[in-house]
Amino acid sequence: MLYTAPVGILNTNRRANNGLVQEAAEPIYGGYANRRGEISLFGESIVYRVNFKNNTIQQRSPLNSGAQARYDATEAGEIFEYGNVIFRRLSCDQIVEICSSGSFRISPKPF
Repeated sequence: MLYTAPVGILNTNRRANNGLVQEAAEPIYGGYANRRGEISLFGESIVYRVNFKNNTIQQRSPLNSGAQARYDATEAGEIFEYGNVIFRRLSCDQIVEICSSGSFRISPKPF
């Protein structure tokens, strides 16, 4: 993935070993939703799955090269399909709305 400028900034926090909360800002360059409405956002080198109910994000595996090519060829807000699975590429406005909806706690669960 090669990005030029972030679309939005996702505010994150995690509890450090000393019990203090560390806050960070993660630039977001794109994202998509699957047919169940689960949202994934692309950071510079990490993909996050967003859980709005718990205000958490969890690191996920990036799209494979075939799915990434379909994503890249799709206009923002439009549908793309890969492996008989339907996804919707998020628009810039949707990404900004998600990023500005609050701070997200990083979930420690591995992908």
